[in-house]
Amino acid sequence: MCNKYAVTKINREISDAVDGVVDEMQVKTSDFTKEIEGRDLSHVDIDSLLINRLTNRITARLSERMNELSQHEITVPSGAFSGVPLFSRLGFDIPLHISSIGDAQADYETEFKSAGVNQVSYQVWLNIKCSVTIVTPFKGKEMNINRRLLLVNTIFNGKVPEGYASIAVE
Repeated sequence: MCNKYAVTKINREISDAVDGVVDEMQVKTSDFTKEIEGRDLSHVDIDSLLINRLTNRITARLSERMNELSQHEITVPSGAFSGVPLFSRLGFDIPLHISSIGDAQADYETEFKSAGVNQVSYQVWLNIKCSVTIVTPFKGKEMNINRRLLLVNTIFNGKVPEGYASIAVE
């Protein structure tokens, strides 16, 4: 019961932190990349400084929220500790605390992959890791919560050749 509550709470905090920072910075997918075409060469310019700034702000916001979560208390009926579903809502309430251990961590990874004939998909993933401990009067249990969120998914088109053949060799 406590595990599900903690996972739900942390996932909500992650979503709120990401949404809040994206709204504050007023960023959109097109801000992260710019396609530059020259006479003989075209390339994609990635704004890695913007990605770093966004990741750092999300980490800071989530760390603040994790610290606030440490002061959060939930109550669970004592019957829930019996392990019998019939008794899970019976008995007196026992206070439990969710404590964060360390700060939340966020990092990003990028990926280029083929998306068709002379097309490339560029993706930026935000990886977030949080560790929390549920503290009961009897013991504590550590939980690790990991989320992977897609920030950017852009398709870049290259010049399409006049002829194309796909030959499968078995």
